[in-house]
Amino acid sequence: MRLFLVDSSIFIFRAWYGPQRQRVNLRQQPNQAFVGFSDFVYRLLTEQAPHRLVFAFDESLSKSARKEIYSQYKANRSPAPVDLKRQFAWCRQWLEALGITCVSSTRWEADDLIGSLAHYHGSVELPVAILTADKDLAQLINEQDIWWAYLDDKILDYRAICKKYGVRPQQIADQLALTGDKVDNIPGIPEIGPKTAARLLKKYDTIDNLRRHLHEVGEMKFRYAGNIQRALIEHEALLDVSPRLTRINRKIKEMQQVDTGRRPADVAELKRIMHEQAFDNARSTRWQSYLDAAVDSPE
Repeated sequence: MRLFLVDSSIFIFRAWYGPQRQRVNLRQQPNQAFVGFSDFVYRLLTEQAPHRLVFAFDESLSKSARKEIYSQYKANRSPAPVDLKRQFAWCRQWLEALGITCVSSTRWEADDLIGSLAHYHGSVELPVAILTADKDLAQLINEQDIWWAYLDDKILDYRAICKKYGVRPQQIADQLALTGDKVDNIPGIPEIGPKTAARLLKKYDTIDNLRRHLHEVGEMKFRYAGNIQRALIEHEALLDVSPRLTRINRKIKEMQQVDTGRRPADVAELKRIMHEQAFDNARSTRWQSYLDAAVDSPE
């Protein structure tokens, strides 16, 4: 048995940008993201039959704990269009009707909620599967856990992460802090890419230790080591900020009380949603068969 923790936004956005972009519900509202997401949920439930399962959602780009640290965090992202925001709400409504726990926060991001759920509820006896496509979440993987890009069937365990990124999972946040992250608008040290960051962390282990030895970096045996030392010294102040943005918070106390188990589905509500969202016969039949067989007694 595993504890499945799902980074919901990844799968909703993938459906939003997918091929069925002309799909609408009975009110003629676009619903391709919701329908595509429900297809992913069906696949997950039928293929994996998870008993312990939580979906994490982001609340807002305009305010968060990281915005308080660095006002330009994610400032390069445009707000989600109204048609997409509406579908995020439908996705959550669908999961709750299925009896699946959803979590969100006005202060913390889905990554932090997942990190805290993994910390408080995962164990050697209950390993964690984090379903996402986001490298950031690889920092949470312990030796018994897996990072899983589910729709691409791409699984990385602890060793695979070490091999792919050249650092241990617990060093990924520091690697991202050194390189910066354009997607999240996190500043990094100029001239430092993932491979150079991996070299530095292999030698010094952490950013804190690297900062204690900045004047030794130029002596390392790789090309442009002197340039990297100068860049680190010149832009060291960024290392006061960037690690605080890239490190996932694993101690959100509210997550300790979350019930990761499944509840009975609200079949009437699910049928109402399927009708309202204009599910085709194949989807409706598929879901009805699943509900008849599984959801009423998920344990």
